[in-house]
Amino acid sequence: MKDVNIKVILGDILYPKSEALIIEANTKGIMSRGLLNRIIKFEWKITKKQVKKIISENEIKIGDIFTTDPGKFKRRGVIQVYHCVIKRLPSDYTSLNIVEKVIRKVFKQVIDDYMNSVTICGIGIEPGDLDPRSVARIVCEVCNIHKHDIKIKIIDDNREFINEVNKILKNSN
Repeated sequence: MKDVNIKVILGDILYPKSEALIIEANTKGIMSRGLLNRIIKFEWKITKKQVKKIISENEIKIGDIFTTDPGKFKRRGVIQVYHCVIKRLPSDYTSLNIVEKVIRKVFKQVIDDYMNSVTICGIGIEPGDLDPRSVARIVCEVCNIHKHDIKIKIIDDNREFINEVNKILKNSN
């Protein structure tokens, strides 16, 4: 039986069509690699300026979350972009433990903010980072906990991650 509150899509996170969008971040606000770089090119530099301002005015640590306005994502229904801080710099390593803690924390915040829908991608699975299958397990575990609280989309262009998400969700029903 398919769960109607969790939708899995092999595709581009830049087309979320949900109220909340969850992406990864680092403590320096550098958005020059992978997904973050694609968001800057798509979205424009306002997000980058917001991120830099937030980071310069607050002590942001690994495991923190912060939000920015949706910018161009607003036309896709996004009300708030949630940034999960999983690294100090884009070139640093992260751990599954950090990713799990921050995903749990951000989902709680999204629900506390009364969002009706959320889109998440594979946090920390850029080439050379964490194993996509391990991150898929974490994402599915957290999504299964909250599937009755909010509509969830899991979107990523990493086929290995999406295939594992589909497998895990199929076996959990």
